[in-house]
Amino acid sequence: MPAEISKENMGLHFTVDEYRRRVKGVQAEMAKRGIDVLMVNHLENIYYLSGFRTVGYYSFMALFVPVEGEPVHFTRLIEKTTLQGTSWIPDRELYPDTENYNDATIRVINERGWAKARIGIDKSAWYLTIDDYEKMQARLPQAKFVDGSMIVENLRLIKSPAEQEFSRQAGNAASEGMRSAIDALRNGITEDDLMAAAYQGLFKMHSEYPGLPPLINAGVRHTMAHAMAEGYPVKTGDAVYFEVGASIKRYHAATLRIGYVGAAPKLFQDLTDLCRRSIEAGLKEMKPGNPAELVDQAARKVIEDGGYGDKFRHKAGYSIGIALPPDWSEARTMMLRGGEKRPLQPGMVFHFLPAVFEYAQYGVGLSETVLVTETGYEILTNVEQKLFEVKP
Repeated sequence: MPAEISKENMGLHFTVDEYRRRVKGVQAEMAKRGIDVLMVNHLENIYYLSGFRTVGYYSFMALFVPVEGEPVHFTRLIEKTTLQGTSWIPDRELYPDTENYNDATIRVINERGWAKARIGIDKSAWYLTIDDYEKMQARLPQAKFVDGSMIVENLRLIKSPAEQEFSRQAGNAASEGMRSAIDALRNGITEDDLMAAAYQGLFKMHSEYPGLPPLINAGVRHTMAHAMAEGYPVKTGDAVYFEVGASIKRYHAATLRIGYVGAAPKLFQDLTDLCRRSIEAGLKEMKPGNPAELVDQAARKVIEDGGYGDKFRHKAGYSIGIALPPDWSEARTMMLRGGEKRPLQPGMVFHFLPAVFEYAQYGVGLSETVLVTETGYEILTNVEQKLFEVKP
């Protein structure tokens, strides 16, 4: 193996052989779909295939994967050193800031002999705009653009043993971030202070920045799904929503708990128990071979039987793994929801989160990150499943 692509001197998170196996898996699916070259635009997918990671994904970049041979990086010239330090792939096409990236893309496709090829694109990629796509179509009239969506994502669903270890570490980090935030909860503290405590726990466990910041909201705002901390001061009698995610080598895990300053009303205790029993029921169906929808159905039935079915307004869970902002999930690839009949397989990882919401009244839930194993499941997060009441 050439020294420049060895795991030891590249800072790679996996062996080069593992990256090559991933590329071969993509190429096999490309051959089935009749794709000559796949243009990969999601940085999560580029990272999965190459190891390349950067915060510069706001600029246009791609990984071109031919149906045979090795991939080619395409990105800004400023990223050259990051490519050299993170990716095992030595073939690089770099464009300076004085060259329009659309012009550079067309230039590379022409120079590589792909102007008449069947080019696979991801029509759902956030970083391939309608404008970019239309310009490529107009300037490459002999190319045939075909949908290559979800080729890489579907391979990412099943995590290798090495990937699973990063997910375990992320589960430990998310749990420590949660405990750190809950330990800081008291009368008079602000949401921002709780965020700081969560980050302290995360970074202490070597988490990188997660795809989503912690979701920490107090008072009436705890009933607002996906609200963010805004400095609200916590008062006695306030419930606090904590959802904390961690990233280890970009592999994520997350967990959800509810805190309460003072003695919580019986309703909050009852709803917490309802969600706990919902998780318990769903986990009984979390085993290889079962259609994913069975987990949702089992978890949802508990909530419905408890009289809160109309307050459980989301899927029961979603695949979680490699992620960058603005999300920490792989939900676009697979969810635990009704109608998802694909079978669970060993190596899949899900964030499983039954919760019920009613504005200005309650927002209660519990969640775990769960790995599907050969015989069942392994819970990767480890915070006690309860409502956390703290003295004022």
